[in-house]
Amino acid sequence: MNLTAKLVAGAFGVVGMAGAAFAQDVKLGVVAVNYNSPSIQRQADSGIAYAKELGWEVELFDGQGDQVATNNAAMAFMDRDFDAILNVASANTQMSGVIGYANEKDVPFVSTFSGLVPGITADIGSNNTADGVIAATELAGRIEGTGKVAALNWNVLPALIERERGFDAVMAGYPEIEVTKIEIKVPGQVDDAYAQANNLLLANPDLDAFWVGWDELVAPVVRAIEQSGREADVFVVSQDGIPEVLELVRQDGPAELTVAYNVDRMGVVAVDVIKSTLEGNPPPTQLLTLKPCLVTASSAPAKGESLDFSTCGLFSGESVAGN
Repeated sequence: MNLTAKLVAGAFGVVGMAGAAFAQDVKLGVVAVNYNSPSIQRQADSGIAYAKELGWEVELFDGQGDQVATNNAAMAFMDRDFDAILNVASANTQMSGVIGYANEKDVPFVSTFSGLVPGITADIGSNNTADGVIAATELAGRIEGTGKVAALNWNVLPALIERERGFDAVMAGYPEIEVTKIEIKVPGQVDDAYAQANNLLLANPDLDAFWVGWDELVAPVVRAIEQSGREADVFVVSQDGIPEVLELVRQDGPAELTVAYNVDRMGVVAVDVIKSTLEGNPPPTQLLTLKPCLVTASSAPAKGESLDFSTCGLFSGESVAGN
């Protein structure tokens, strides 16, 4: 059984013969404002691969950071009589015109990690606010509820806004933690995160930790910490679970932990939601969430292996409990 088939079996079930016959005529337009971001790319690629297995015609548009171009591409797909739109991690709050047009044309509009707004068919993701709480709680526990923390984020994508909302909720309970917030530039997020981390480390010799909104920022922040010689004193927590960061966490260095998402399954579930909607069975809710996992050095998968979302835990106490 190939990867997408395994993911499908855990999502909505194996596609039957009637569904396969129906699927042959479907044209799916996929848009992603920042396709080159690792997590976003995996969501898109898994959905595209599954849609092609169903026999669908699929086209992908990479906005390369341009939301207007991304919106125009989605509209153009519908003008060309595409049957459905899959929006991968482009803020639905910035796509109201596209969503309205999809409703006018009776075209399902399904997204991943893009936020809840009126008119969408569904958004597939995680409870990002809760995930931000988990990462921030783990951070606070590691510095005994006191010290200096830097938070790096891009407050445009709804998922990232929600994660920071969770972070803020935790920090509000620890008045002895001083937080410095930095808004990262996108595109150019990797270089900017590295530069910002360097500046923060130079200006704050007593900095204890970084909270970053998504995993793509972890490697440049780790590089800045190591180059400053402070890898024994400063650590990073994040959310996403991309393979690069799972490996950094496994090495037990400055990358302390990440709340990981099954992004491959998200793409598959999104396509299954589109398929069900086209067959007259839309989802019962516009927010569909999947289980995340907390990954630390002790729970990270072995080198070259994938995280098993069917068995991994979400709370640090589970790994030390006696039963």
